[in-house]
Amino acid sequence: MMIMKTKISRISSMLLGAALFMLTSCIDEDYKNIVKQGDPLIGVNSLGSAQMGQNISFDVNCTDKKGERLSTLKAELLFTNETVDATTIRTKEAGDYTVTLNVPYLQYIPNGEATVRLTLQNVTTSTTIVEVPLKVERPHFSNLQFITADSTVYQMTEGDDYLYTTTIHTNESAFKGYFMTQDGEWSFGSNGTEIALGEKGGIDFQTNNAGDVVVSFNTRDYTFGPNEEISIQPLNFTEAENVITRQLEQGREYTIGGIVGSDWFIDNDFFELNDAGNYVFLAVDGTYTLTAYPKYQFLQVYSGTASEPTTLQADGSGALWVIGGNGINKPYLTTSNNNGWWTGTEWDQPMAQVKDKVYQLTLTVGKQLSASDINFKFFGQPNWGTEFKGDGSDYSLVCDNDVFGVGDGNGHDNGNIYLKEGATLTEGDVYIFTINLTGGTKNAPLTIKKGAGEGVQTITLADKAPQAMKLKKGMTVQFEGVVGSNWYVDPDFFKANGDGTYTFLCISGQYAIKAYADYEYVQVYPITDEGKPATMQADGTGSIWIIGSECVNKPLLTSANNKSWWTDPDWDQCMAPIAKGVYRITLTVGKQLSAKDINFKFFGQPTWGIEFNGQGGDYHLDSDNDWFRVNAADSDNGNIFLKDGAVLNDGDTFVFTIDLTAGAAKGILTVEKK
Repeated sequence: MMIMKTKISRISSMLLGAALFMLTSCIDEDYKNIVKQGDPLIGVNSLGSAQMGQNISFDVNCTDKKGERLSTLKAELLFTNETVDATTIRTKEAGDYTVTLNVPYLQYIPNGEATVRLTLQNVTTSTTIVEVPLKVERPHFSNLQFITADSTVYQMTEGDDYLYTTTIHTNESAFKGYFMTQDGEWSFGSNGTEIALGEKGGIDFQTNNAGDVVVSFNTRDYTFGPNEEISIQPLNFTEAENVITRQLEQGREYTIGGIVGSDWFIDNDFFELNDAGNYVFLAVDGTYTLTAYPKYQFLQVYSGTASEPTTLQADGSGALWVIGGNGINKPYLTTSNNNGWWTGTEWDQPMAQVKDKVYQLTLTVGKQLSASDINFKFFGQPNWGTEFKGDGSDYSLVCDNDVFGVGDGNGHDNGNIYLKEGATLTEGDVYIFTINLTGGTKNAPLTIKKGAGEGVQTITLADKAPQAMKLKKGMTVQFEGVVGSNWYVDPDFFKANGDGTYTFLCISGQYAIKAYADYEYVQVYPITDEGKPATMQADGTGSIWIIGSECVNKPLLTSANNKSWWTDPDWDQCMAPIAKGVYRITLTVGKQLSAKDINFKFFGQPTWGIEFNGQGGDYHLDSDNDWFRVNAADSDNGNIFLKDGAVLNDGDTFVFTIDLTAGAAKGILTVEKK
């Protein structure tokens, strides 16, 4: 007699109950008063072994010794008496049934012996239980890879106890990546809070020693490295991961990198750039969301998570936001996120809680605040809801200020901030709005202080007379004296704002600013406290200069200061220190860079001395770009030449960046075509 072999299927307890009811009804039995009869029999062979993450299938012979009708076969997989997978099969007839169970891939679980428990029940609810051992092992991956945020792939090598390692070269103290097998079947990445199987989110790695870094991952317990505690915490953003939620500490230093450039607006109520080129966090300790908006060139910061921004509480703790018309906006009035009275984190302005229940917002007239169109309001969330009024209600403000007022419903909308009659605002003036809720949310004082910022600083220059001064990143200046409106003001150091003012782009420090009337050129370079040009230090700080043939020159190739291989600040080109140990120079073909006969070199001062080579040594550069090469021959070691086959076209703009954050001996030259 042939016994039917049946493919398994999962059924719910409801379906099983219904099936039993129908079956007992068909045989005219009273299910409530049923008497157990029969003797279910289970036949199964040994199961051998299985790997975590796989399915196992095996046949079970189901019969009843006394011929009673069968009902169900339940199969369970147990890890230390805990069920990790189960299935139930309807056994209408005696015969062989195929059972399939999933052996889950779980963190921490060691290799060992699991149990498959089989429970066969007949229609009288008489049951038989058989337990079969199953050897379970964690798989070994011969093709596990580490994939960085920029999609660079590194092959990993397995060591002891499921530990996989690889070595990467990085100039960053923080970087991201995830782990995946070459066939894509297995991946281990961040789900936003922890490492999880099947995820590809970037895991945060931190190291105190950039350069050649060992990356490790244990597929048993999900530990990874490097995961070092570093005194200056990095905040790096990518286009794919432009939103970061972090615990930030007041007074702690951070570095901000990735897609966030030196010319971005980094919310100055939350971060202040110090002289070392790091950012000091100004708000109170807590959880914050940082969003990098490339289209606005804006790093926004607010309390809470992206899905749940912090809201104001009845005791004055929490958060405050500004919603208003087109006369107020960060980063600038002119950016496309300025949409009057729109609500949401992208459109509204968060205040920084600088002390317990004390909130601050800094605005510069002409940049984040209109000189005439003043109409905004303070809210307890980035949406409609709790709002501050001027009528003495439970959430209200009082303000004694000559320039701004709080509307009370009589002539001005209740709670809206307005410009008082006869008051005027001057572009460049800075106003700090502070709300103190330590005494409660009713009649809370709003103070507005003018001039806490630098406004627009005027720099008066005479011809060829360098002026030494301290410049702060983000400060706004205007030039007077011999400097004309059409002059070439070095764009690597200053960003032209289109209104005659310029924003300083480099790290804060001492600089010399020099005007050349003959060339209509404003030159900038870092100096020491003694007023001398800064020089390169072993840790990568200081300055970098270009000395070369007539193929490179600022302001123009045709300017009279273009002297082949002459040395001195008057003739050489200084790179802009945009971050600690990072330098940049921008050159346009046909203007500051020749289309051919490229031959120049990077030096640690505007004269002979420290020079960067291509063969190694204490001052060394590596580069991987499509246009320029760092010569590594004995002759002209370190000189920059055009690669064979590379073509430069007039109008092409190239940005040369040297990164010495791993030390001057491990410099990286990158070249980007704009």
